[in-house]
Amino acid sequence: MKLFTFIVFSVIFIHQTCFSQWSGSALRFNGVNNYVDMGNAQTFDVGTAVTYEAWINPDTTQHGFIFNKWVAFQEDKQIAYSGNRISFYLHNAFGGSSFFSSSSVPTHQYTHIAATYNSSTGTASIYINGVLDTSKNVGSNVSNSNGNLYYGFNPVRGDNVAPFKGIIDEVRIWNIARTEQEIQSTMNQTLNGNEPGLVGYWKFDEGTGTITYDATSNHNDGTISGATWVGPTDVETLNENVPSSYSLEQNYPNPFNPSTKIKFTIPTPPSSSPLTKGRNEVGLITLKVYDILGNEIATLVNEHKPAGNYEVDFQSTVNGHQLASGIYFYRLQAGLFVETKKMILLR
Repeated sequence: MKLFTFIVFSVIFIHQTCFSQWSGSALRFNGVNNYVDMGNAQTFDVGTAVTYEAWINPDTTQHGFIFNKWVAFQEDKQIAYSGNRISFYLHNAFGGSSFFSSSSVPTHQYTHIAATYNSSTGTASIYINGVLDTSKNVGSNVSNSNGNLYYGFNPVRGDNVAPFKGIIDEVRIWNIARTEQEIQSTMNQTLNGNEPGLVGYWKFDEGTGTITYDATSNHNDGTISGATWVGPTDVETLNENVPSSYSLEQNYPNPFNPSTKIKFTIPTPPSSSPLTKGRNEVGLITLKVYDILGNEIATLVNEHKPAGNYEVDFQSTVNGHQLASGIYFYRLQAGLFVETKKMILLR
């Protein structure tokens, strides 16, 4: 069906948003030498399956370890943040190379990340904000060493490689490969610590001192070195630059040839969860381009995105074919929000 009528009569639904209140705390890492030493308990060994979860709020896109276990010049286990991507690695099972998320993780706002490994299916997966981002076929028999597990930075490496800069919170380790539904069901909830399969859980809610306590019966408490406590006021300050309403800007340049930029913003949706900290995503975001007859000619965005400011490029050549001069429409849809704008291609 042609979309001309829809394009002409598009209606904009503006959602007012607010940030949920938060009474806990988190740990900020300076990107130089801050870390949490979790020790080398056998609890951290990976058997047939594992799930790692955390909320992160990066200050920069520089490479940084969210957690790292290293021994004898070989990465044992690691999850890192690098150039807006999440990387995941388990020694031996991954064939010597990390694999990366396909979706980007923005700076200066909270994003939930999860990584799973299941030897029975031979797969490893990365989830962003509870949504499956990418999977990889991997081997079995994960290598487990006696190296300590560190959050934020690994001082034992001795080469000062890859310290994380930003905030880490609500770290969880499970000895099962959790499903997408299971991850989504608890990512915004405080756990009791006795959930089936949960073997390590650090809420980072102490707010003071140099110890962060494991809420599970394993009691693998972490020793904090340099990382500083942040509370609700700090998080509110961090969220000042997160947009509070949807917007779709006029493309620039307009008229254009051969390319133009389209900017849009996605706000943080309202939530009553005590763990959201203004970090929920709104859901599936689409940005599509149509010709004057309402025919869809390009999809520029079609993915789940967290709140933030975005910019995409649109080229006058689509699928190897040059578009004719004329009027085109681009349409942003996010939940009930829909907005359409006109742009002109001049050759």
